[in-house]
Amino acid sequence: MSGQQRVFSGPLVALGIPEFVWDARERLQCRDDPEAFFAEGLRPRQARVLCAGCVYVDPCALFALERPELVGVWGGTTTRERQSLRRRSGEGLAAAS
Repeated sequence: MSGQQRVFSGPLVALGIPEFVWDARERLQCRDDPEAFFAEGLRPRQARVLCAGCVYVDPCALFALERPELVGVWGGTTTRERQSLRRRSGEGLAAAS
């Protein structure tokens, strides 16, 4: 299987996987088992477990918060959690105006 290190690189790059994930020297579960991060019906606790111990959890969550089109687990958050966070931050901005 030589030359197949990044079996999922094409689709994941298309999904917007940040460069800091691809360039990381550490072993990252999202690179090892990307399908786990796009499973349907994941609960917030499961998302946090998937990303537990990752040094990129905060930058990854911020990356996904800035990109509403991204689905799945990013930075230990689910799609629904990020939608809720965006909605709440938008309400806070509207109240401050």
